[in-house]
Amino acid sequence: MPRFTEQDGVIFCESHLDGQVVGDITVKGATQNTLLTELKRDMANQARTMGGNAVINFKYGQRADRGANIFKWDTERLYGSGTVIRLSERPTED
Repeated sequence: MPRFTEQDGVIFCESHLDGQVVGDITVKGATQNTLLTELKRDMANQARTMGGNAVINFKYGQRADRGANIFKWDTERLYGSGTVIRLSERPTED
C-alpha cells in the first residue's frame, strides 16, 4: 500500500490509489512563506468541494510567481497539484 498523509479528513498520496476520479487540482500559496500544512488545508477544502476525499499523484514545490509586477519582493510561491478522487474506503497503512 502506498504511503499517505491526511489533512482535514482528506488523504494525500504521492502515488496512485484506486478510486473514482473527480478531477485535477492546482493550488498556490497565498504568500511566499505559506506552510505546506496551509497549502494542503486549501487543497483539502477544494477537494471536498469537488466531492472528493483524496488527492493522488500529489506534487508540491516552489515556483517563481512575479506576475506583471517586476518590483514584487516575494517572487517564490509554494504550489501543489494532484488528482482528486473519491475513495470507497480508507486505505490502510503498512
